[in-house]
Amino acid sequence: MDITRMSDDYQILTASAEEMGAATKFSATQAGNALNYLALAGYDAQQSVEALPTVLNTAAAGGIDLAYASDLITDSMSALGLSMSELEGFSDKLAKTSQKSNTNVAQLGVAILTVGGTAKSLSGGVEELDTMLGLIADNGIKGAEGGTALRNIILSLSAPTDTAAAAMERLNVSAFDSQGKMRDLSAVFSDFNAALAPLTDQEKTQALSEIFNKVDLKAVNALLGTSAERFGIKRLHRKLQRSRRADGKDYGR
Repeated sequence: MDITRMSDDYQILTASAEEMGAATKFSATQAGNALNYLALAGYDAQQSVEALPTVLNTAAAGGIDLAYASDLITDSMSALGLSMSELEGFSDKLAKTSQKSNTNVAQLGVAILTVGGTAKSLSGGVEELDTMLGLIADNGIKGAEGGTALRNIILSLSAPTDTAAAAMERLNVSAFDSQGKMRDLSAVFSDFNAALAPLTDQEKTQALSEIFNKVDLKAVNALLGTSAERFGIKRLHRKLQRSRRADGKDYGR
């Protein structure tokens, strides 16, 4: 951070490390190392102090080391274009998704980094991103594999080839609303389910192969096989989270 031991910033960092050492499972030395990792990510002293509790909580919740937790948070937020004010919420959503899906924080982190900026087009932001990665992970597609599959699915829907666009038009399924904004993927896949229902298995496979990459069909079928109730649980969770933010009560527990 280009500071010396005599600077005010150094004293602030020292106090923060000591405070976290007393308040968390990590020692003051470990907390100090976490501040170093944040400095390497380009955070200044004030940003690092603000981010430190979230990094420590993420590492503890995910059973991962501080270096990885720091990289996960800073790199993911950068890829998704998130601000510092969204840091705590981002970490909370990671932890909750790992609790409600067959994946863990480390695998989710790898998946998010793999999806990268492609996820910016999702209408539901981080909540929808975590939801989709969690649902795909429930079907055994995790980490980089899950992130690659979701990235490809988003690209196939948002920038379809001529063949894919024609197939979607035949099925009367659109990834965008009347204002040109991308729709929630749960709604898009619900439309796919309805449109594919009257078709034979061969016709379904042919239609999906025209729209999506063949290597991603396992993940596509996982989302198609997700029940409305499972999507509904995820949406309810998001609604409860919004209620919690509104009045300060934790409805999600």
